[in-house]
Amino acid sequence: MKVDDAVGVPERKWFVAQVGQNAEKSSRDHLIRLGYDAFVASKDEIRSWSNGKQKHVEVVIISTWVFVHVTEEERRQIVNLPFIKRFMVNRTMVNPNGFHSLAVIPDSQMDMLKFMLYRAEKPVQLVSAFAKGDRIRVIRGSLSGLEGQIVTLYGSDEKMIGVNLGFLGCAVTQISTEDITKLP
Repeated sequence: MKVDDAVGVPERKWFVAQVGQNAEKSSRDHLIRLGYDAFVASKDEIRSWSNGKQKHVEVVIISTWVFVHVTEEERRQIVNLPFIKRFMVNRTMVNPNGFHSLAVIPDSQMDMLKFMLYRAEKPVQLVSAFAKGDRIRVIRGSLSGLEGQIVTLYGSDEKMIGVNLGFLGCAVTQISTEDITKLP
């Protein structure tokens, strides 16, 4: 039994807050100064210059996202901070009111992510949850409602997704993975 299992004690969960580009570390540090538990997926690397100098730098692996381990009440306070844009939602889960539920990362997955980041000898990369061959539907934007199959994926934040349209051929466009969802 964990402490959070006790009656009347609010449960802490890992939520994912979106912040500005290149503001992950400063946002994390600000949240920690405010008394919250915050984590940025990053890796310490040694950078070398041609003059022989070396420096340890913290390289962010998952850009624009800060993980916060807070209660729902604390999350509602954090979302109002000026440097927090929004919280990530789980596009696969819709609540009874028709809204997407907030994304919650299980403690075990956060522990595995931290372990991998601290122990990996090679660079850690985040890859899309989508793979070649996945059937998808565009859920927002000007292409909303389009269904097809992913034929290519590359890039970092914005993905180039080729959608196989059957006998019509293949259409390729740049689209954010936040704008699509997998079909069963």
